Amino acid sequence: MTKRQQKLLQCIIGEYIETAQPVGSACVTNKLKVSSATIRNEMASLTEEGYLSQPHTSAGRTPTVQGFEYYIEHLLVKRKPTKTEKQALNKGRQKARAAGDKDSKEEQEMAMKYLAQEVAALSGELSILVFDGDNFYYTGLSYLFNQPEFAEQEVVYNISYIVDHLDRIMTDIFNSLGDETEVLIGKKNPFSELCGAIFTRCQLPSRRDHSVMGLLGPVRMDYSKNLGLINYVKDLIGQ
Repeated sequence: MTKRQQKLLQCIIGEYIETAQPVGSACVTNKLKVSSATIRNEMASLTEEGYLSQPHTSAGRTPTVQGFEYYIEHLLVKRKPTKTEKQALNKGRQKARAAGDKDSKEEQEMAMKYLAQEVAALSGELSILVFDGDNFYYTGLSYLFNQPEFAEQEVVYNISYIVDHLDRIMTDIFNSLGDETEVLIGKKNPFSELCGAIFTRCQLPSRRDHSVMGLLGPVRMDYSKNLGLINYVKDLIGQ
């Protein structure tokens, strides 16, 4: 992929993440400072190569799963949480640290649930927390179903079925996840190709065993923002 095509794909994905609507050439022409004809030609090339799709003949383009995979691997710029986001998460840190000094496993889990709730609210995605292979918690389902991708009844049913069977999927993730935060998309995503997911291992200083925290959202989720939130929480819990 050429540098110009990379910039174009990054621009289209950024716009699509924000609007959830097909992106036309006019929308990105000014940002890239090239002609509309050049943009259309490059969009056609990216479509032929499988990075973009064209829902309708006269519509703009939307990124495919392949396009998002390329973006995540080569173009993603991780964003640090804003001051407001950090303040919200730091409140959870105070609870987690206070609970971490106690022997009560229940106190520790309650504190981490508070953090999961904050992450769900800040990201607008479903937040999932796994304490061990059989003990998990999720919050923010209403945020997930509020996404335009999940407006259709069939899609809602499919996602609801996934949530109802989280135990099997999360046990596998809990046992296989390494030390690095992972983005699961496309065939790598055990939930569904309809979704994108981010998961990381977390560990309270007072406990030897680890927990797993993550986000489940549409493929269109804001990976830059959400990776920043998840990694910030991981650091907070480990302090």
